[in-house]
Amino acid sequence: MNSDNDRIFRQIWKMQSEMERLLREFFASKNPLLMMAEDLWRPPTDVFETGSNFVVKMEIAGVKQEDIKITLSGDTLIVRGRREDTFPSGKRNFRQMEINHGAFERVILIPAPEENIRASYKDGFLEITLPKAQQIESRSIEIKAT
Repeated sequence: MNSDNDRIFRQIWKMQSEMERLLREFFASKNPLLMMAEDLWRPPTDVFETGSNFVVKMEIAGVKQEDIKITLSGDTLIVRGRREDTFPSGKRNFRQMEINHGAFERVILIPAPEENIRASYKDGFLEITLPKAQQIESRSIEIKAT
């Protein structure tokens, strides 16, 4: 059962990543200035839920806290930020380059979150906790004759 859950989670993750890419391309195609903007990088992100919360954990080491912006609009959580290049200016000959610099953005769909979100940033990890909306218990409704 656990492997089925893992497989389903990977499929959902792939679909979400593709949706993020399509949304970026759609909005960039409508705005020529965005088409010329630098490419955004996507920090590694885990999204999971507990009994009462959705939790988003993002690896963004080297990003200053003041350079992170978190927005919740309906069921869409958007995390934007920027990691500055810390290398000295001038000519550089890289043998290997894997650390992304510049602007980043992640768009994450959270089903029915409450507005009361909490965020913390420690040891290079941003953690966002979104309380789940209270679920309304199903109940029978009596129909009265008029």
